[in-house]
Amino acid sequence: MNTKKSREKIMTKRAHALAVVLGGGAGFAIALQGLLSFAMPTAAQTNLDITTQEEIRSAKTTNPFENISLEARAVYVFDLKTNAVLYAKNENEKIPLASITKIMTALVAREHLPESSVITITKDDISAEGDSGLRTGERWRLGDILNLMMIISSNDAARAVAEFTGREGRMEQSVDTMPSRGRFIQMMNEKALALGLDQMEFFNESGLDVSVTQNGGYGSARNVAELFAELWKKYPENVEITARKDARIYSQDDIAHILPNTNEIVGRIPGLVASKTGFTNISGGNLAVIFDRGIGDTVVAVVLGSTYKGRFDDMQKLVEAVRK
Repeated sequence: MNTKKSREKIMTKRAHALAVVLGGGAGFAIALQGLLSFAMPTAAQTNLDITTQEEIRSAKTTNPFENISLEARAVYVFDLKTNAVLYAKNENEKIPLASITKIMTALVAREHLPESSVITITKDDISAEGDSGLRTGERWRLGDILNLMMIISSNDAARAVAEFTGREGRMEQSVDTMPSRGRFIQMMNEKALALGLDQMEFFNESGLDVSVTQNGGYGSARNVAELFAELWKKYPENVEITARKDARIYSQDDIAHILPNTNEIVGRIPGLVASKTGFTNISGGNLAVIFDRGIGDTVVAVVLGSTYKGRFDDMQKLVEAVRK
């Protein structure tokens, strides 16, 4: 006998006993109706319970990334707290990085030189593509010029950092034949190998296109996420500035530089910790961000091979999905 029938039988016996006490068939009928209506749910209540249960199951099984539409060629979203991959698409494909390359530039520079080191800008430094307002002869603390490089993606700053750090690295290795900048690029590739970033390869320090067919840096979306997390964990002071809409930084010559962030959605990502943009004709639009979705719960997200505007739209969709 199933549970429902047993329960009904028990309730019928109780109703019968009550009817005897009340005396008479009418009393029995009234008592039985009342007790059974209390014990047995109505059809409406049953349907409501079923609907609620289905909604709960649906909420547990629905994947917020399931129907997401992205322009990016490769994507990787990783939870640093749980080591869980939240979403991935072509995450191991080797793709042009553009200015995402500067994440490695910052890491290598900081690992070889103290933040207080002073760099003097040369004419060669400002010959790089783009004008970020640096002046020949202007002096910069390494920490400050790295901040400038990261927030406005300055190619001039990247060139100056590479020349200066490479010169110091060349002296450390007692190698006089390799140019300073070439030595720095070698250091970038050595660091990629040391970190196990097997898809990463660098040809310059900025990520600018080397030719019409070759970019200055390559790597996978997974590689970029791991590298960005490494820089943030070791030198957070050089990525925190990239969570601002803009910044004002002074050189050692007390020259003020007003720096707008190249990340157009910096103010629309809740809990943003850090971000880095990249774009060239070869690479298309790239964007890497680190953000908190809860206390102590940090996520890194990377989109590569999107379009100039598409990288921002893609990232907003990913951030919204993570927060669901």
